[in-house]
Amino acid sequence: MTEPALLAPWIPHVRTVPGVRIVLLCFPYAGGGASAFRGLAAALASRGIEVWPVQPPGRETRFSEPFATDLVGMTKTLADVVMPHIGDRPYAVYGHSGGAIMAYAFARHAATQGHPMPRHLFVSGCRPPQHPDPEFPLHELPHERFLTRLFEYGRMPPDVMDYPDIAETMVATARADLRLVETYPWPDDPALNCPLTALGGVEDATVPVELLPEWRMMTCGTMETVLLPGGHFLSPAGEQRLTEVIRRALSGY
Repeated sequence: MTEPALLAPWIPHVRTVPGVRIVLLCFPYAGGGASAFRGLAAALASRGIEVWPVQPPGRETRFSEPFATDLVGMTKTLADVVMPHIGDRPYAVYGHSGGAIMAYAFARHAATQGHPMPRHLFVSGCRPPQHPDPEFPLHELPHERFLTRLFEYGRMPPDVMDYPDIAETMVATARADLRLVETYPWPDDPALNCPLTALGGVEDATVPVELLPEWRMMTCGTMETVLLPGGHFLSPAGEQRLTEVIRRALSGY
């Protein structure tokens, strides 16, 4: 059994699963934090899948820390913390939106630095690197346009601008995370040979579903595309379907 305190501050809480079969590292969307995965952790626990939600610096339990600015360096630090506790257990990696790039970076680091490779990589709501957003890099957009894009993604509450301090914090965190992932040096070779599943909401205007199959270039392993109900952030039906997809993909471990 893993002692959650030993994983802090990177993994701030773990829903311990008796008889865990496989660990699932989860990376949040730009501006998000580890709390985003409480529902997923509860939904997967009955299948022996133990969710380890990653908490990047600068939010929630790590609010007082400076934001990470180098994804390669952040990935190495995170791997140094979590890999000794994963040990010889199988693990998989999931990330949504900007977190999908963090998830890929972690999987690639494992593959090239002598760590066990993940048994599966899930990338959700994220354009493949060869098809960046038309306004790339988003983190350099002027304030008003950046705000508009955040609202388009659908995670900013409509009335958040009535609370300037909260709005400023949300915008700063999202911009810092986008800077982190948009400056990631994508490699020329995939290095991965694990299965990869690319997921996307059928109503996601920011990540056209026809681009998702292009994630096949990022692994030598098998690749699957799955469309989910909802937009960039999934509907309840989409979240349920996501859970089913992860359960099915990890059922053999």
